[in-house]
Amino acid sequence: MIIPSFEIVLRWLKQAKIGHYMCDQCHGIHIADMQTLEGVIESRLFVDEPEGLMFTTELELRPTGLLPLVADLGRLNMNYPTLKLFVDLVDDNLPRLMACAHQFTEAGLTQEQLSHFVRASVTAMQQVQSECERLGYLNLPEGPGVPEAMH
Repeated sequence: MIIPSFEIVLRWLKQAKIGHYMCDQCHGIHIADMQTLEGVIESRLFVDEPEGLMFTTELELRPTGLLPLVADLGRLNMNYPTLKLFVDLVDDNLPRLMACAHQFTEAGLTQEQLSHFVRASVTAMQQVQSECERLGYLNLPEGPGVPEAMH
């Protein structure tokens, strides 16, 4: 096992056929399967050598969905034990639900372990997004097909 560098993580993601891309704005690796979901602002994998990997997804919340979500955070964190879910409030932006997963790499990691970590985290984050969408917590664009209760 090796402690993966940023370049190794990029190579392993490509070999595992996990869609990803880089942008000019940050040092994270954007995970394509998450970036396309409604309500997702950012979904990135950060490599912190030699400590570990941090996979984060930010979901934009409706202001009126904030209070019910905060009341529901304990249940959500128990239902998704591989994720840490919390609310991020910044003065000039809408509130966000942060979904984070962490993988230690200090003792080494294999390509299979990285692939399993990313795929399992994507699945859990997709389930959180789906549940939050169903419960009306997310700030989604208006249009045909969007239930009236979500406005």
